[in-house]
Amino acid sequence: MPVAFSPSDYTNIDVDYSTGKGYYTDKSAVSDLLQIPAFGSGTNPTQVQVGSIIKRVEGMIDDKIGRSYRPIRHQAEYHDFHFSRRPADSYYGGYVGFIQLNHMKVRKIVSLLVWQGNSYKELASAQTSITISDYSKLNTIVLTLPDGSTTFTLTASTSVGSSLSDSNFNKKFGNKTTAKEIVALINEQYPASTAPFTNADNKKALTEGGGTNFSISDFFFASTDPDNGNKINISSLLEGEDGSSCAISATVTSGDVSASIDVGTFTDKQDMQRIGSFWKIGSEGRLFFLKDYPYHTNNSVIVSYIAGDSRVPSGIHEAATKLVAAEILRHDDQTILIAETGANISTKEKYDILKQEAMDIIDGKKDLIYMID
Repeated sequence: MPVAFSPSDYTNIDVDYSTGKGYYTDKSAVSDLLQIPAFGSGTNPTQVQVGSIIKRVEGMIDDKIGRSYRPIRHQAEYHDFHFSRRPADSYYGGYVGFIQLNHMKVRKIVSLLVWQGNSYKELASAQTSITISDYSKLNTIVLTLPDGSTTFTLTASTSVGSSLSDSNFNKKFGNKTTAKEIVALINEQYPASTAPFTNADNKKALTEGGGTNFSISDFFFASTDPDNGNKINISSLLEGEDGSSCAISATVTSGDVSASIDVGTFTDKQDMQRIGSFWKIGSEGRLFFLKDYPYHTNNSVIVSYIAGDSRVPSGIHEAATKLVAAEILRHDDQTILIAETGANISTKEKYDILKQEAMDIIDGKKDLIYMID
């Protein structure tokens, strides 16, 4: 059976890569392993550089194992749908068909679009949408959390290059390009599809205006509508009906708001009970459909979700710590004392030992994906 928690799990998780803290390990664990002074702003490497190594190592571990122990967003994953049972028999079997997602340990279905013959229908999460009809008059879009006081203000700009703030969206080049800019800002991603026009060289970033410094991507997820490039679907990442209490508004530079942008309201569409539209076995990455099921055709399901185990086993922490330490040693020309043996050995030998021990742990953690008929 799946393990919910173990006393040996790594729990010192306070992620801030800029200060050397990651999901799987942190700067203190690495310096303790190497038996060297703590990393800081004046050390070589600095804590910022150690944080960058930790982030890179975590990605490598995820790739090697084929799963993650941290929350990872997977966007617009397309799947075909085929019936497993006749719809008339579905209430006895619990589902008419299922899809196997590309990743297991699903924490939350952010968006679930199913093809209904002439358009895609959203089945999951509290969601709203905005449709841009006149990009040139857009001024701000404001997303508000259920408390009514925590707000995220997305501000339009016509600037490009270094003059375009990472916390703004560009509205210079048209409705569809503006929509993609807004999506990148809400998701706090590098705007790869619009960067050739805006000359952006950093990922977007936006925090709320109060004293909490919450990041917008921790509470909302956005995507352009598959049927309308001017339309942006925005999902709340809050649990269940909590997201339906979020609010959205917009301002324009002149005229009525409705003449430039159509703004919806958050509506809770998530029903993941066995008698609802769909249900999931998150640990196995499967979605089962009962009602409002997709058409029996290719690419009839588009799903975005957050996946990743909610616990970090001690082995993953150990592997990450040793790989980060090995990476630091790879750029070090000094001899390091190994505590385990008490003997002075070369940096190359130390590197080889740490790397091999870490890879042995990782090889033992690799997952198999099981399919069912």
